[in-house]
This record gives sequence, C-alpha cells and structure tokens, in this order.
Amino acid sequence: MLIEALTWLTTPSPDWARQAGYLRELIAIQARHRRWRDQWAPHLEASRKAIEQAAMRCTKRRHAVVYGSGLLLDIPLEGLTRGFGEVTLVDAVHLRSTRRKARQYANVNFIEADISGVAAGLLLGAAKGADRLPRPTPPTFTEQEDVDLIISANLLTQLPLTPCRFLSRHLNLPMAELDLFARRIMQAHLDHLARMNAVCCLIAETRIQHVLPDGQIQGSTDPLHGLALPPASNSWQWTVAPLGEVSHAYTVRNNVAAAITMPQCSDSAANRRGASP
Repeated sequence: MLIEALTWLTTPSPDWARQAGYLRELIAIQARHRRWRDQWAPHLEASRKAIEQAAMRCTKRRHAVVYGSGLLLDIPLEGLTRGFGEVTLVDAVHLRSTRRKARQYANVNFIEADISGVAAGLLLGAAKGADRLPRPTPPTFTEQEDVDLIISANLLTQLPLTPCRFLSRHLNLPMAELDLFARRIMQAHLDHLARMNAVCCLIAETRIQHVLPDGQIQGSTDPLHGLALPPASNSWQWTVAPLGEVSHAYTVRNNVAAAITMPQCSDSAANRRGASP
C-alpha cells in the first residue's frame, strides 16, 4: 500500500485524471500485475502478438497510435519503434516508470487524453448536479493522414468503468441508465475506430466468467453490453483475478478477442482528412 500511495502522490497527472479516478485505477492495475505476473503472462503475450500481426498488415509505416498504452505490459513497444517512424502512446495518465521505459526510443511521444471524452463533462456537470450525462467524444488527433496503425489495447470495456464508478459516487442513477451510458461510451469508441483510414487492432474482453475451483462456471457477464465487435482474428482466455484476489470462492477469467480491420479508403474519408488542419 505504501508503494501505491507514493506513486499516487508523485505521479504528474492532469487534475481531471486524479479527480475522476484514472490515476488510482492505473496504480491498482500495476499492483495486480505485481501479484499475478505469471498468470497474466499468456494474455499479455497474446496481445503483443496480435499487435505485431496488425503492424505487418500496414503497407505504410509512418505513425502508430496506441490507445490505452497503460503500463506498456501488452504493447510490443520496441517492435513498433523499429517499424514505424513515430509511435504515440495515449492514455489518461502515464506513470514515471512507463515514461522511463519509453525514454530509450527517440520516436515515442505521449499524449494524456480522455479517450472516452466524458471526464470533463462528468467533473463539470454531473458532479455539480447537471441533469444530463455528457456525450462521448473520442479524440480527433488520430484523424491525420500519416496515421497508418491504430491500436485499442484492452481498452474498450474499460472505458466506461471509471466514469460509471464516478457517477455511482455522485449520483443515484438507476442501473439501467448506467448500463446505457456504458454502452454509448463503447459504441462511440467502436464508431471512431471504424471511421479511421488506418489498420486498426482492437483487443477487448468479450465475456467475464466466475470459475469455481473445480472448473465449473458459476456465472458470466457480457462486458460489451450486447455490442458486436468486428470478426476476431484470434481469441484467448485471461485469468485476470486468480482465486483469492477478488473472492475466495471463484477465479475471474475473461474471454478476449483481437480484431484486425483494414483501412476503409473512400472519397469521403479522403475529403475528411484533407479538410483536417
């Protein structure tokens, strides 16, 4: 707990990332990885391979953008820096350890941004009594002609979690309304990726299972809230919380899929990019 507290105090972070809980969540992920490094390893390796496969499909390799770069555990950063002229790592906050890891690569840069586009609206609106939830607005800086690869790294189903936790603390919203808000955030991200004229690698959980010690599945939930993903090129299972992490009765296991989509070249896409500043 001391390490986590010091990290929280000493990490440079936008105010909105602290207030909304993004920094706290990233530090918690780092702590969980320390506890379950071996159990997470197959999932992280499968994620890196999916990204490498997507990179191989790029006919041009000018600029790669990573949404949800996090702790870089699931990102083959060295390979991306060798293969692309520029690599941009995007997340709500980046720990000092992450920046040190990337410092050895001259073509890596960081952007700290609210990928869901709802944090400012929650802090300025919902937390102060506004009766309308903010509209998800994904970032626009990937709408550049030189972006050839966009990676959404184990991010999609995580996007609504922190905003919905924030709302639970500040507003007494019905569960159905929270579920709808979560769905809107994820759909906005999927729509954003679909509009991009780049190879896109989407890695996301498709099912969360509670597995009993004898291997039986006690229950499962759909983290996508019914949304459909592009056809998967690969899928695997991730033991995200072994027995004892969140419960002494069951293990939490996620089904994960990787979908690689090719750029949708069209006159409208070309016109939109040409109009970008």
